[in-house]
Amino acid sequence: MFRRLLPKRQSSLILSLPRTLSQYGLTLSILSGALIAMPTAQAASCKIPKSYYKNVSCTANSGYFLAIKDFGAPVALINDKGKSVVDLSRYQKVDANKLSGGLLPVQRNNRVGYLNMKGREVVPAMYDVLSESQGWARPVSDGRIVVKKDGNYGVINTANKIIVPFSAAISDIDDYQNGMARVRKNRAVSWLDKNGKTTNEPSNTDSDEFAARSSANKNSSSSSAQNKQAASNRFTTLDARQQDGKWGYVDDNNVTMITYSFDEARPFSEGLAGVRIGKDWGFINLGGELVIPFRFSNSGVSAKGSYKGQSAFIFKDGKAWIGNLKNGNKMCVDTKGEGVRCE
Repeated sequence: MFRRLLPKRQSSLILSLPRTLSQYGLTLSILSGALIAMPTAQAASCKIPKSYYKNVSCTANSGYFLAIKDFGAPVALINDKGKSVVDLSRYQKVDANKLSGGLLPVQRNNRVGYLNMKGREVVPAMYDVLSESQGWARPVSDGRIVVKKDGNYGVINTANKIIVPFSAAISDIDDYQNGMARVRKNRAVSWLDKNGKTTNEPSNTDSDEFAARSSANKNSSSSSAQNKQAASNRFTTLDARQQDGKWGYVDDNNVTMITYSFDEARPFSEGLAGVRIGKDWGFINLGGELVIPFRFSNSGVSAKGSYKGQSAFIFKDGKAWIGNLKNGNKMCVDTKGEGVRCE
């Protein structure tokens, strides 16, 4: 019997905050989930520590949790004791699930930088916001960070020293793996060492393994995530079922594919399903991966009733209604968790 358990931690997550949406003069910050390497539903099962913060969620790193304001603005990174580790209140967005090498990607004034765990901006917020499948920022990999400046790719180290000069000729750079990074210049491919110098292409098996790791990082940040996705493709949808007071999902043969871990569950629509743990809602995919974080609180909006014939947290035409504010303004998100107009 094939049983789909909640997936284990991915090597990087995307958790991004917030995009601003204005309606009737009211500015709202809506959480967005960038999809690269997404957080998994394992994050949903972690134990959130007691703290005086109102909204706290898990990250891909079991030792850290993200505190936010209502509707997404970052407040602080806290530890498992509920104590603030890093003040995040001056940033638009953070990617707490890409905490790597002791540095956390942050965004201020639509520029990307990196904070250390003492709250110091060791890489100033001066780089472009990325617009790629891996999200708006890359994690530290082998002490190196792939960034963009003025639209051109380059590589820096954790002290903000340029390792690979920014160049319009570079069409893409993979994250470093075992001291090497693959660089594409149009159709030409080359390899660089950690000093930015051209090095020999990995040979035979090593080359295949390197390419496989790089491809996995691009699409899902780990080869195990690819396997999970392949497994999810065996069926087209899943049905929500309740057992012992918790909700999970089964396939057409009533085989449990996503374990009974949720307090409430919506049916799958457009490949995603809204699920609730405690007071917070998020969205999972058919592989059981948490692709839009648990950031939508029942206490923040009223999701009673329906909108255009759909209950809250169900996608239709690329949008999901997530509830109404007290003033009646409707809140919707797209399939990446970005705030969008409902109309």
